[in-house]
Amino acid sequence: MSRILIVYGTAYGQTARVAQRIAGVLTAAGHGVDLYQGDRLPRDLALAQYDGVLLAASVIMGHHQAYIRHFARRHAEELNRGRSAFVSVCGAASGSPTEAQGYIDALLRQTGWQPKVTRSFTGAVAYTKYGWVTRLVLKAISKRKGLSTDTSRDWDFTEWDEVERFGRTLAVTLTPTPAAPPVPAA
Repeated sequence: MSRILIVYGTAYGQTARVAQRIAGVLTAAGHGVDLYQGDRLPRDLALAQYDGVLLAASVIMGHHQAYIRHFARRHAEELNRGRSAFVSVCGAASGSPTEAQGYIDALLRQTGWQPKVTRSFTGAVAYTKYGWVTRLVLKAISKRKGLSTDTSRDWDFTEWDEVERFGRTLAVTLTPTPAAPPVPAA
């Protein structure tokens, strides 16, 4: 089938989990998938060797990872010519789809990239991985939103069924359409 590249940015691991889940769905559909964290790319990475590219990044402090923004900007022309998609993992996705879309729109404006498909998923609150200041800020935000403020554990809000459904959609979207067989001459 197709070769698909997934490049992701992650701060606390949730976007890595989303990218891995999508990679699993694509692999189960028969595609070859290369999965890399965006700040650990091989030097010889060439987008031309892939039929489709998925970038995934999390929103931290109002922005997606800088290394994902730089990758999208550097490769925008090539990404725009091919089949590409973007996944944003963002706490605002569950409560404010407009805010979540705003983060996606900002990244696309900054980079000039126009993926064929974009999607936002809710992330997680990783209290056990945060420093004390971040934990305090997120606890206050969670309290305002009516979410748990138990900082002794992490809270996963990602819509995993939707992630898998999106992966199945990508299995088709990122795959080139086979050329029609030549019509025999009469």
